[in-house]
Amino acid sequence: MKIVQQVKQKAGFQMLKKISEPVRIKHAFNFDTAKSIGILYQDDDERLYNKIRAFAKELKEKHEVKNIRALGYVPVKEKMLPIWQSQKLEFGYFTQDDLNWHRRPVSRVTAFRNEDFDMLIDLSDGNVLPLLYLFKESKAKMKIGLQTSGAEKFADFMLILRPPVVFENYLQQLKIYLGNSALK
Repeated sequence: MKIVQQVKQKAGFQMLKKISEPVRIKHAFNFDTAKSIGILYQDDDERLYNKIRAFAKELKEKHEVKNIRALGYVPVKEKMLPIWQSQKLEFGYFTQDDLNWHRRPVSRVTAFRNEDFDMLIDLSDGNVLPLLYLFKESKAKMKIGLQTSGAEKFADFMLILRPPVVFENYLQQLKIYLGNSALK
């Protein structure tokens, strides 16, 4: 069973290379100038989910971002979905059941994929294949990710963090660089 998953993963990364990025207008934003922000993350536990919700709330209240949409990949089957995943309006999710053979998301993600965000932030470690598909295929004007990750190839703005990447440090660095209204 594990060999099949490895083959799917390898085929998925090959397929990711073949998919072309959409034509998009690149533009730099900070949290104060962005009107819409998309957030991608891997939903592993409730504490992480709550930190991302708090971050989204801070963006809305402190920086007055009008439209925030978050999409989490929950790496389990739909029937094993955790209880905290009772989604709110701005948060969506997709599971293993929503992936094709190449691990590309095909269900529940179309609206998010087609949304023209000012900023798209990958809050995963940048190496989650289903999230990489969405990150690459997004029409966002500015894509933010980690350097030395799979998202690096598709990002416009990259943060450099020493491994192991600690989520709280990642958020802190995002707030320092993109929360500074003097940077435009």
